[in-house]
Amino acid sequence: MVHHVYTASQKTDMKSFKYWFVLAVLLGPLVLFVSSHHEVAYERGEDKYRPSDWFWQQRANTRGDVPLAKYLKAVSQKQQMLALRKPAGNLIWQQEGPTNIGGRITALDVDIQHSVIFAAAAAGGVMRSSDNGATWALLTDYIPSLSVGALKLSPDNPRIVYCGTGEANISIDSYAGSGMLKSTDAGDTWNNAGLDSVQHIGKIEVHPMSTNQIFVAASGGLYSKSIHRGIYRSTDAGKTWYKTLYLNDSTSAIDVAVDPNDTAIVYAAMWERLRGPSFRKSAGINTGMYRSTDGGWNWSLLGKGLPAPDAKMGRISIAVAPSNSNYVYALYHAAETANGTTNIFYNFYRSTDKGVSWAQMPAGMLPGSFSNFGWYFGLIQVDPVDPQKVYVGDIDLFRSTDGGGTWTNITNSYSGSFDMQHPDQHALWIDPRNTNHMVNGNDGGVFESNDGGQTWTKKYNLPITQFYASTIDNLDPRRLYGGSQDNGTYGTKTGALSDWTEVNGGDGFHCLVDYTNSDIIYAESQNGNIVKTIDGGMSSFSITNGLDLSRTNWSTPFEMDPVNPQTLYLGSWKLFQTDNGGTQWRAVSPDLTRGANGRLGTITAIAVAPAATLAQRFLYVATDDAKLSVSTDGGLSWNDRTGNLPRRYMTDVVADLRTPEVAYVSLSGYNLDEITPRIYRTGDAGLTWTDMSGNLPDAPVNSLVIDYNYDAVLYAGTDVGVFYSSNNGVSWNVLGSGLPNSPVFDLNLHQATGKLVAATHGRSMFSVNVANLISRVDQTSTNDKSFIVEQNYPNPFNPVTILRYRLPFGGDVVAKIYDVTGKEVMTLLHEVQPAGQHQVALNAASLSSGIYYAQFTAGSLSKTIKVVLLK
Repeated sequence: MVHHVYTASQKTDMKSFKYWFVLAVLLGPLVLFVSSHHEVAYERGEDKYRPSDWFWQQRANTRGDVPLAKYLKAVSQKQQMLALRKPAGNLIWQQEGPTNIGGRITALDVDIQHSVIFAAAAAGGVMRSSDNGATWALLTDYIPSLSVGALKLSPDNPRIVYCGTGEANISIDSYAGSGMLKSTDAGDTWNNAGLDSVQHIGKIEVHPMSTNQIFVAASGGLYSKSIHRGIYRSTDAGKTWYKTLYLNDSTSAIDVAVDPNDTAIVYAAMWERLRGPSFRKSAGINTGMYRSTDGGWNWSLLGKGLPAPDAKMGRISIAVAPSNSNYVYALYHAAETANGTTNIFYNFYRSTDKGVSWAQMPAGMLPGSFSNFGWYFGLIQVDPVDPQKVYVGDIDLFRSTDGGGTWTNITNSYSGSFDMQHPDQHALWIDPRNTNHMVNGNDGGVFESNDGGQTWTKKYNLPITQFYASTIDNLDPRRLYGGSQDNGTYGTKTGALSDWTEVNGGDGFHCLVDYTNSDIIYAESQNGNIVKTIDGGMSSFSITNGLDLSRTNWSTPFEMDPVNPQTLYLGSWKLFQTDNGGTQWRAVSPDLTRGANGRLGTITAIAVAPAATLAQRFLYVATDDAKLSVSTDGGLSWNDRTGNLPRRYMTDVVADLRTPEVAYVSLSGYNLDEITPRIYRTGDAGLTWTDMSGNLPDAPVNSLVIDYNYDAVLYAGTDVGVFYSSNNGVSWNVLGSGLPNSPVFDLNLHQATGKLVAATHGRSMFSVNVANLISRVDQTSTNDKSFIVEQNYPNPFNPVTILRYRLPFGGDVVAKIYDVTGKEVMTLLHEVQPAGQHQVALNAASLSSGIYYAQFTAGSLSKTIKVVLLK
């Protein structure tokens, strides 16, 4: 097996580092806005599937799964673009935070010898702290998959770190993984350690008596059956792997534990689970607990006190007491109906004879305190010194000091500030030297206790927030706001990385700031629950009066009118308008979708462009079921302008504020065998659409921005980074360097300063200044020699104008004229010319009045200017 070495500082060429990387499903613990920012209540477990469906619907193909090979191809395309052409002017993306909010921690371990904490995030990669969590080094930013399911240090050498990529909870808001990674220098560099096809890894165990012996619980794909599920064993520290426990293509290995005093005894939890866009199966008759007595080669289903095979059996978690391995514990969940969607607490079991026989422990307080989405939690841990002190995690962390007889809640995450503890517990490390010292990982980040869980302290400087949407304060571009998974809507008023404060609770989505008053902020939680604050986020109130939210998108869009900030538009399945800042809404459209169809049939994006009067606003509305509607009279009448657009989930639509007939729409989803463009442009309010995707990688496009400082400049935020085009989509290039390989869900540009902000789903926000983008591109692309096309003057012209340009080198030159629909209407020249200054006359006598684009191409370089003919 060939191992490819990757260094943490390497930022571009990853062509040799092959990853099987699949887009997975979004889901995480969700909180709902009640009446104030900190008053929250958990929704039903069924609702917690919603972000998963949302994520899947955008990206899966029509055959029902997200194709692995397509994403690999998109990553490869991006790397080729980086290799062939430098990022624009060496622009460097800068971290904008937040670092004080955090995100979901899925695994952690601690190097006691060197006092180093390693933590792994659901969508933020692996981090390391050498100062007890005061600062963190981000170790895997430029590896394609930043989703992590398991992390383990080698017991005999803590500088050896094993990372299992791909979070294995049944519902996640991150991407699947690329197999096993291994570092032998505490995370500075990483090797690909195999298991590329398992997609999601639930647990890693390194046997303390024989550290070359490693076990991995592989979960397989979330939306597909797979032969790559089961327990894998390595006897040579990850060089080669053997699948030793496999039941069928629908049953995952979700947990594995070893007897620390006996290399022959290994335990495994197998969990039958499948899901798709219209069904969820989180239990099955193949679920069960297994034991091996020959080092993991052969396995037997355990009984003697454990539940018999049953279609209701759900997720199982296992733990062995380090101080007395006779004690083994198992936490069972079950569905309320056969093969059902819930996973409620079933029972807690204890063995005192190495798993030969089991006793059901009293339920205690667990049933009433545990959630009904137990498929999301797998935490179980035994105190290193006391074999009867056990911890289990759900929304809160519970401890038993009598082997599971009684339980105490030691986090109480809803009793106060989330800075003291956050809901949803996934990882726990207990210091063997002082068991009152613990480090806990949950959906809010990393927390530490030095008094056995009586009090907890949050660790900051973790930029791992998972944003859905974002905005910039027009009056002060330092002020950024964003809605995030698990952590509501937050913003910064100073531009500092660590002073982000809450604006609204629940999961956070779209947010806007009144461009005339920074104290007026609009935010929302899932499914269109929009609120307004008039005091800069100190307090907020609901503004849903008049809205029909009976059918809404998980991330419901709303937009502010570019002329009157009191006018806003919100889309559920109809478009709604308010003229008084949200006091009252009214419908200004009929159903703009194709009708309710499961989770589909909702509006996903809105664009507003001004005309002469408010009643003449151009309104563009895009949906998740691939319908594009346009109104040119402020919503009085509507036309279906889907036309030749592909039947794909529409992620964004933007209208040109200078020319409202011009708009762009972006699409998600991976194609099958056909070439499916990602971005389309219209110059006639949707009557016709032209592909503007150029050489853009074949990956979902999530956000579009028009740069009004330049003609024909667009930015696209995608699942594989940020790209720009300076020629209306004829060609695209990677924008800048230093942006972690986290999917970019939203882009925002502060036009006056050129500050472009990328909101990532896993590594918080980043910004880059594009104010001098074009000159930087010229300098970078031509080795400090300019390829310049001058703007014609006067403009508008009639009917002849002179176009002047300078070539940095001699060669073939092509000049063409395009109309606003992208149709070629004239070729001005096509000839070989020497370097230097040139000009060509554009005689537009045969053309009608309107906007045209003159494109000059010289070799691999291209320039476009807008010319206006007015007869």
